[in-house]
Amino acid sequence: MRKLLFIAWVMVCAVTLAMTSCRDKKTQDKVNNRVENVKKSTDRALDRASDKLEAGTDSVKKAWKETKEDVKEGAQKVKKEVKEGYNNVKDEVKKKLD
Repeated sequence: MRKLLFIAWVMVCAVTLAMTSCRDKKTQDKVNNRVENVKKSTDRALDRASDKLEAGTDSVKKAWKETKEDVKEGAQKVKKEVKEGYNNVKDEVKKKLD
């Protein structure tokens, strides 16, 4: 009789342990799924942010290049106008001195 009660008690413990471990497994699976979903969402968000940063960087590079070209053209115009002005003044002074 004692052996039968011991076997019954062991069976009850085994069934309880199996049920508990199954429930824990389901909880673990849910947690793992949620962690994976968070990883995927984070990756997508980082990819989008990276794309926006690249686009912003490209825009800044383009604006810098255009500004550099504008400054160069402006400097050339000023140099030309100063040279023309100098030559005009030089010619006028030469005429008056002659």
